[in-house]
Amino acid sequence: MRALLCLLALGWLLTFAAHGQALPTDERGRVAFYEVVPADSLRAGLLYAHAKAWLHRRGYVLTTADSAAGRLVATNAFAVYDRGYISKKLHGKIQYHLTVEVKNGRYRQQFSDFVFAYYHEDRNYRFVPTGKTKPLEEPTAAGWQKLWDDHRQAARQAVEGFAAELKTAMLAVPKPVAQQPRPTAEW
Repeated sequence: MRALLCLLALGWLLTFAAHGQALPTDERGRVAFYEVVPADSLRAGLLYAHAKAWLHRRGYVLTTADSAAGRLVATNAFAVYDRGYISKKLHGKIQYHLTVEVKNGRYRQQFSDFVFAYYHEDRNYRFVPTGKTKPLEEPTAAGWQKLWDDHRQAARQAVEGFAAELKTAMLAVPKPVAQQPRPTAEW
């Protein structure tokens, strides 16, 4: 019984500690997620094609596509909500930039420039942006701090999921083309 209580207490402490993690920042003090991923025996051209295909599949808007330098810059946004699981209400969207740079045998992915854009219901009950924004670096939000912390953690979880998806798509090895038997002159 004592061991079970210790395990429950340890699990509770670990989830509490994970919830309070600070978001990673770059040298400018802005929230950024950065990773260099080794891609053994994959050429830069193939990595570039994989990245571009994944960005199009996920609905990213390409702002820069430089195949000579191996650089892709795209923007996207994901929704965050302010109510429970049953009655979700859109609170806003978090917009961000994704930069993918490829070289032979490796690539770099960087998620940066996170901005929360407020949404509200218009008179036709559609959610529309208000025009107000808030950078994700700001640690405080007067009057809705718990919700702001939830949005920041949702951003962390979403980016970690996107990074894992991108890694899977980038490291996919193409299937070898099966050679068809050549017809011989003799039947």
